[in-house]
Amino acid sequence: RVGEASIKVLNEAVESMKMLNKYACEISKKYKINACTDVTGFGFLGHLLEMMGEDKSCHIFAGDIPVFEDAINLANEFLITAGAQRNRNHVGKNVEFIDIDFAMEELLFDPQTSGGLMYAVEAKYGDEIIKALRESGLSTEVAVIGQVVPKKEKLIYVR
Repeated sequence: RVGEASIKVLNEAVESMKMLNKYACEISKKYKINACTDVTGFGFLGHLLEMMGEDKSCHIFAGDIPVFEDAINLANEFLITAGAQRNRNHVGKNVEFIDIDFAMEELLFDPQTSGGLMYAVEAKYGDEIIKALRESGLSTEVAVIGQVVPKKEKLIYVR
């Protein structure tokens, strides 16, 4: 919005947003999915919180979350959104960050126009689903990004 991103960065974002989630959804129907959401206006952490419920917690492995490198660079320049701040105000009390830099925090709160899908699946199916999604040719940006654990003080821990 403020004209700071390069054409390359903008094109990369647009290409990502053009990827329809329906194809990944079709593949995922072959597996037992406990919860699923598309990451949009509430950002990664807002949608994760919606999936969590109140009886469990989760550990998120920030380094495994697919992000655009340039998005990190822009956040490091404090090019952040009001929507991310609203999401932080709404969700932040449920999150503990452990050795996470400011830019990554911001990306996890940032609202997305057309984000990917986030699944909660039993660990024993994780590798199989990832393999199927990668082999489909849809995207190589598929990863195990966290683990559901017994309830702790916070609902979400980002490491």
